[in-house]
Amino acid sequence: PDTERFNLGFMGCYAAFPAMRLARQICQANPDAVVMIQCLELCSLHLQFDTLNPDALVSSALFGDGAGCALISARAPAPEKPAYELSAMRALLTGTGEEAMAWDVGNHGYDITLSSYVPEILATNIHALLDPFLMENGVSVEEMPAWAIHPGGRSILDKIRDALGLDESAIKIPRQVLREFGNMSSATILFVMKGLMDGGFANDAPPVPAMAFGPGLTVEMALLQPHPAHLVPPATKAPVQDVHGLACR
Repeated sequence: PDTERFNLGFMGCYAAFPAMRLARQICQANPDAVVMIQCLELCSLHLQFDTLNPDALVSSALFGDGAGCALISARAPAPEKPAYELSAMRALLTGTGEEAMAWDVGNHGYDITLSSYVPEILATNIHALLDPFLMENGVSVEEMPAWAIHPGGRSILDKIRDALGLDESAIKIPRQVLREFGNMSSATILFVMKGLMDGGFANDAPPVPAMAFGPGLTVEMALLQPHPAHLVPPATKAPVQDVHGLACR
């Protein structure tokens, strides 16, 4: 837990989180830096219809193409636009399920292993991984009404909702992103963050827990502190910081 690691290969759905961690460190080292993160996922390139492998068939139905972009800076956010502060980040492993999610380079493209047990493995381990992280940052599950959970699939959202005792309203945006665009791998969490951003932030908004999952099984987590937008006169407007996304199914 106290080791910073950047595994820059086969990260899959959680890849935006190491990118945000590295961007955060760059901006902490250089306060004038502005880092742009781009997540481009063309999952349809890996569709294989000449197989009876259930994992391949499930992934073909679940994944979509998408691209997302985020700007990270140590500068104060533009007052007329909402923003997040990356207040804390953590990367952990479940300890089980290494064989349940993986990519292999095959003769006809990437072959995916995506076990139906992944949602159950995540649900079983989520408290042991999440609770210490939240406690270290002085918050609890009950305090946070909105969650930026990577919607890897319907079962993943269902299992984590039930394991954490969340209201369905807490995962409204992840559910909406999955319904409209599918699982766009690493770009998906940027769509979820943008959806929460578009809903607006109150002045006293609590942190938004964000998490995504991938091979390992890896669980990447972050606490996003919302900064609400405030109307300012046109002459004093600053450059916009925002999160953008583009997707197709």
